[in-house]
Amino acid sequence: MTFRVRTALVVLVLTTLTMGVAFTVVWERFVASQRHRLDDALLVVAHREAAETARGIMEFTDAPGPSADAVGPLPKYGVLYTADGQTLATTSNFSSVPPMPRHVGLDEGFDMEHDGLRMRAVVVRMPGSSHRILLATSREDFEEDASMLAGAMATAFGVGCLWAALVAYGVATILTRNHRAVAEVARQVARGDTSARVRFQSLDVDLQQLADDLNVMIERLVGLVAVQDRFIAHAAHELRTPLTSLRVELEHTLETARGPDDYDSGLRGALASCERLTDLTEDLLRLARLRAKPAADGLSEFEASLADAIADVTPIGRHRRISIIATPISARARGDQRSVARILRNVLDNAVRFSPPDGSVRVDAALQDEQIVVTVLDEGPGVPAPDAEGIFEPFTSGLRRDGTEGTGLGLPIARELARSYGGDVSVVPGPRGRFVIRLPTSVTAPRS
Repeated sequence: MTFRVRTALVVLVLTTLTMGVAFTVVWERFVASQRHRLDDALLVVAHREAAETARGIMEFTDAPGPSADAVGPLPKYGVLYTADGQTLATTSNFSSVPPMPRHVGLDEGFDMEHDGLRMRAVVVRMPGSSHRILLATSREDFEEDASMLAGAMATAFGVGCLWAALVAYGVATILTRNHRAVAEVARQVARGDTSARVRFQSLDVDLQQLADDLNVMIERLVGLVAVQDRFIAHAAHELRTPLTSLRVELEHTLETARGPDDYDSGLRGALASCERLTDLTEDLLRLARLRAKPAADGLSEFEASLADAIADVTPIGRHRRISIIATPISARARGDQRSVARILRNVLDNAVRFSPPDGSVRVDAALQDEQIVVTVLDEGPGVPAPDAEGIFEPFTSGLRRDGTEGTGLGLPIARELARSYGGDVSVVPGPRGRFVIRLPTSVTAPRS
């Protein structure tokens, strides 16, 4: 069932209940009012008859009785009873005398039937005597009025419900027009049409916000799909290079090797390609895990993580005669020690490999606004402003100064890992390499 139909049904049900209750109350009040007027008229005539009977007039006539409706006086039926129920006098229009009612109160109206007539009656006491007088009149006019009112109300109720249904459906159609537009765009995107957008302006703030959010979500989805496609293409390209080298080395060895030295040389080349392929595969898996599931949280000693990172990068720096100068601080960083060390190591590795021989890499750390801010400054060529974000995309790094070619995943992994802890890794464009690492922290007292 659509939202439009549900909305129309809800309005129709509420309208039906409201009209039903209102009409029922009106009908009940009308019937009660008419009954009360008839009872009052009957009592007036009954007390008058009782007073006349008390003065010795013992004869009832069927002269016109009470005037309780717009038609005029109603027919009168009367009986005079003794205290024990014996009949003393009656009007001639009673074909047979009804027994004295014994279970009704005095001066109270009640319904009765006699000789096939439906009547409204009252019983009063005769002044100065224990005699009772029953005075009744036909209630056919009364019931006919009530029936006519009920019929009119039923007709009005039916017409009102039909009109309410048509109006509710029409209003629901107008109100849900934009909802249907949003749903149609969502279905188009689900079918693969990522060019679909919600294109309307609504006075409904919530609906407009939903439309804007859907458009933003589609844009984000398109961007993610593009990134994913680019990532897969780059990964396939990067994997193809070591695989091709491995195949070429093996084929060349099989075709040209004549002795142990040839086989040794070929196998070493194949091993180097395997090692590069292994490094690339591990980095790809690591990056995929980071994007699928955030790294485990916790707190670690920043100084120890920095020491681990420097220890891992030092052999590369020593080989290229590059010194690493660090000014650590005593603080606790959010994240386990291995993860924090990996963030620092990937950035330091990038700085060392892109620095010229006999250069230096400086690492400065400071506390700012409950964050550890680490600045890594190298003597490399720096990053132009247009490429400041591009270097954090997978497979965008080029040939390093040391002549080796990396996987192009070190900086993306460092940024993804830092962001999973609420931090970040960024580069400051300029003539020299300058990276800034931000990590949330829990400050501790300096150790002695």
